[in-house]
Amino acid sequence: MDVSKITMADVSTEWLNMKKLTVKQSTFSRYYSVVKTEILPDLGSIRLKDMNSSIVNSFTGRKLAGDEEHDKPPLAGKTVRDICSILKSIIKYGEKEYHTGPLAENTVLPKTRREIIETLNETELKNLTDYLLAHQDEDKHAGLLLCLYSGMRIGEICALRWKDIDLKQGVIYIRHTIQRISVPDEKCTKRTRIIIDEPKTQNSIRTIPLSKQIYPIIEKLHDITEESFFFLTNSEKFIEPRNYQYFFKKILKKTETRNVNFHILRHTFATRCVEVGMDVKTLSEILGHANTSITLNYYVHSSLEAKKKQINMLSFW
Repeated sequence: MDVSKITMADVSTEWLNMKKLTVKQSTFSRYYSVVKTEILPDLGSIRLKDMNSSIVNSFTGRKLAGDEEHDKPPLAGKTVRDICSILKSIIKYGEKEYHTGPLAENTVLPKTRREIIETLNETELKNLTDYLLAHQDEDKHAGLLLCLYSGMRIGEICALRWKDIDLKQGVIYIRHTIQRISVPDEKCTKRTRIIIDEPKTQNSIRTIPLSKQIYPIIEKLHDITEESFFFLTNSEKFIEPRNYQYFFKKILKKTETRNVNFHILRHTFATRCVEVGMDVKTLSEILGHANTSITLNYYVHSSLEAKKKQINMLSFW
């Protein structure tokens, strides 16, 4: 093939074929989706040798601004950064594979705003836990309590089987996650499918101690189950995350709690752990973070009341 005629579409296809051999199904599905829906429509026809920083920076600007004419809304800064990271990886692959030399060295990435961590306030937490405790004999309700006392992600609780719970040791083993991914096959009639796979990172494979508050509830449910059954259904069938999210939303309505995402249970758990004095290293391992800096940036910050208490300790006269 004439190197001068190689397009970004050609290089992207090669890059995807390489990545398919080295990354998890879910990761490859995400790469495939970004390349096909975000990168190739704009840049696919451009020849690799013509790629430069101006083209990439203009591409970044269009993603941030959106396109009203084609009904494409502006994308968030973090989303655009993720897209550009994949694009830069494809360009780097092309540079090495076709010996083009540096092509887009002066690209810039958009700023991202620090995510605001939402948690349940005291009233919401009481209303929700009171309701769940009243229905603790039902597996799906107990699952929400378990997330609140363990910080488990929604995919992790949906994949949890009874064999992953060791009541003698008083621990939960996080070994799998369930997620719906895009099918990276244009010939396939189904656009998505469910997979049960290992968690997204090695750190996410972890052991979480069962709190003394939640242990009796789990122990009671265990008396009427099989080890191979999924925790949330007490059967061989699982609940996929989006359906458990729907269930969670119904509970929020019943308890007159504001409409929030399932992830708020994880945020509430982590924030409460910090408030009761859990050390950052321990919390980081329980949450399955890659390092403690992630935990520090997300959760270790003082509340207004804590700031008032600390500042009132000052005395200059």
